[in-house]
Amino acid sequence: VSTQSTGGEPLVDVNSWEVMEKLHKLAEPERFTHIRLQKSPALEFLLFEGQFQDREIMSYVIKQMNNTKFKAQGSNVVLTVKIKEDGYEYPTVDEWETYFKTINGKKQWSECTPGERADTVIIKNLPTKWFSLDSNNPKPCERFLKDALALFGQIRKVDYEDCVEDGEVSDDVTSLGNQFGIPVTFNGYIQYQNYASFKAAMGGLKGKQLMRLFPGQKPTFSPFVVDYDRAGFMADRAHKIRKAERERLAEEAKRKHEAYMKQQSELMKKQLEKKQKRKRKLEEKRQEEERRKNEEEAEGGVRKGKKKDMGKSEMKEMETLEDECKQVAAQLLKGVLMKVAAVERERLMEQRKDVMTRYSEQKKRQEEEMKMVQEDQAKSAEAMKAREKELRERLMKKFKQFEEKKQKTQDKIQKKKHIII
Repeated sequence: VSTQSTGGEPLVDVNSWEVMEKLHKLAEPERFTHIRLQKSPALEFLLFEGQFQDREIMSYVIKQMNNTKFKAQGSNVVLTVKIKEDGYEYPTVDEWETYFKTINGKKQWSECTPGERADTVIIKNLPTKWFSLDSNNPKPCERFLKDALALFGQIRKVDYEDCVEDGEVSDDVTSLGNQFGIPVTFNGYIQYQNYASFKAAMGGLKGKQLMRLFPGQKPTFSPFVVDYDRAGFMADRAHKIRKAERERLAEEAKRKHEAYMKQQSELMKKQLEKKQKRKRKLEEKRQEEERRKNEEEAEGGVRKGKKKDMGKSEMKEMETLEDECKQVAAQLLKGVLMKVAAVERERLMEQRKDVMTRYSEQKKRQEEEMKMVQEDQAKSAEAMKAREKELRERLMKKFKQFEEKKQKTQDKIQKKKHIII
């Protein structure tokens, strides 16, 4: 959005939020699913980035809003709207085919090796919470990613990496204008079994957005960027290295957590022992005071009242120490229970992962069996068609023979009639 005058006027008196509201009104009856103010390199114009639900709506709004002029509220500055489609260049077939035919440095790409050919689609800036099983500890679930992209063809394997890159992560994910928040995002890598599936995925994802829909709620949209693997990220060797590194980091985190819990447990034990020792000393002191008190009472003790008050103060201090000991013991028990819960949670997650794996294998076997049944049915149908064709040909042959025999018989009858006449 720029000023009308030549050279432009500084937009210091223009409120960007009011301009944004005006852009929403100019786009009616259509609506932006996402719009935000970008960092402008100069004061002569404001730069906005917006998104629509599909390309048809975007083309209509571009024709409707381009070169539109309006006056900023509370200012004499006339603003002109210049709108165009973003220059994001989507990868083409010629681009990736040419890339994998050339030599990348000293490495020659191999069409027979997975990960070193055109078989892996990269989808960037996916919201982590949308693909996680646990909302408290968001981590992408590979099964969700695999199920979402399996419609383009059979998937060999999937992987992911966290993404927190400046300038590429969307500032907000909106639900038809309602802000969703700033999500933690990741890049998903989907490796297909063959080139046809990869090509279908690259074509099917072009110009699309990710949508999440719950019953009775408005759909939520999130933009993403599509590319292909240029660095051999999904090659088997690189995948094994990442897997080993993740296992090493998980084991290291587990050891650190166990060491921390052990340190806390020892610290609490020391505190408890210290308090118990102090409690024993106070108990001994109280007993000594009681002994002295009894001796003084036996002698008709002049300082009876004073000793009694001292005994009460010592009892109160002992009760306070007992409460502190109970609190320390409770904290120690809580730490142990948290450690046990963490181990149990990890065991349940592993068990759930095994169940999901068995379910995927069972589903794959069922699909293969269904495919075999369909192939057998197709073969049976072809055999029946061939048998039917053979029977039809034999029947037609017999019918022709019968017609020929009938014609001969009629010819003989005609000859006999002619002779009699």
